[in-house]
Amino acid sequence: MALKNTHFVDEALRLVDKGERQGLQLRILGSLAFRIHCPENILLFEEMERELTDIDFAAERRQGHKIRDFLVSEGYIANDSIMIATEGARHIYEHAETRLNVDVFTDELYFCHPIPFKGRLHLDSPTIPTTELLLEKMQIVEINLKDIKDSLVLLLEHPVGDPSAGRENINLDYILNIMARDWGFYYTFTTNLKKLKEFMPEFASLKGEQRQVIAGRVDHLLGTIEAAPKSMGWRLRAKVGTRKKWYQEVSEKGEMF
Repeated sequence: MALKNTHFVDEALRLVDKGERQGLQLRILGSLAFRIHCPENILLFEEMERELTDIDFAAERRQGHKIRDFLVSEGYIANDSIMIATEGARHIYEHAETRLNVDVFTDELYFCHPIPFKGRLHLDSPTIPTTELLLEKMQIVEINLKDIKDSLVLLLEHPVGDPSAGRENINLDYILNIMARDWGFYYTFTTNLKKLKEFMPEFASLKGEQRQVIAGRVDHLLGTIEAAPKSMGWRLRAKVGTRKKWYQEVSEKGEMF
């Protein structure tokens, strides 16, 4: 089955490249970024029927007005009410002719848990780093099938460890630092990692050896996170557990991609 809307990737790459030449730092996130970062296993997205719906960018808020002017010059209509309501944290655009939707998240992605972008966008291009890609999916409390698909392919293709050994590596130390300070994010993240292993049998397109690779990386993440020292705040919050809501409601921040 051929995926629909694969031309969205070309448009996203075009905007990143043209924006870069104008001094703008746009980085692709969401489903398009997973396809770009997983070329060796790109056929799995088709076999899993992982459709593409729109374009999502990460950016820094300091460039917000310039990004708006740039996208408008490229034929996109800005939803200024969203930009005003979020104080520039989120932009939404629609192309006047193609009706393609573009979302821009500035400085952080914050649905269930915050994922900071500020000061990290230079680490990779044309997408956010693989570390943020995994955090992006694992921060969703009510994770769905499309997010599980993306995460499985990402962990199949990318080792977990030291990014100095390869830019494509998922930065384990960076994840540990977040998990050791924020019990809520830790709880959501580890819960979703366990779900990845539970759902693997649902995808016949994943071969036995591929499942072993993913399971090994999930286990490595879980084991290292559990063994890492935790902050005092983390330990105090852990005593409360899920008796108190540990995440941001998505409805309070808008729909996810």
